[in-house]
Amino acid sequence: MCKHLLSRGASLDARTNLGRDPEAEARFFGRNDMADFLAAVRAAGGWRPHVAARRKPYIDALVALRRELPAARRIAPTVPAHARLFLETPDDVFLRVLEYWRTPYGY
Repeated sequence: MCKHLLSRGASLDARTNLGRDPEAEARFFGRNDMADFLAAVRAAGGWRPHVAARRKPYIDALVALRRELPAARRIAPTVPAHARLFLETPDDVFLRVLEYWRTPYGY
């Protein structure tokens, strides 16, 4: 629910009548996992930077894998259809798909 609300613009700075922000409220009710998540989002500078930072290692790994696979394809000429799609998608389309995955809506 937190991810959904944050992706729709919920504020990390909202306060309850007692003056607690969402992170403090989560800790008050013993939801430390949720509070840690909210703290990580705040530390990243908001929802979008948090999502972009989490996606970066995966995107880098996919791009590196894509670079290495043509050599593997020469070794094994029978490549499954999903691997061919991964290899043969034009670079501009491939990078646009990865960029979409970095957005909150692709999360």
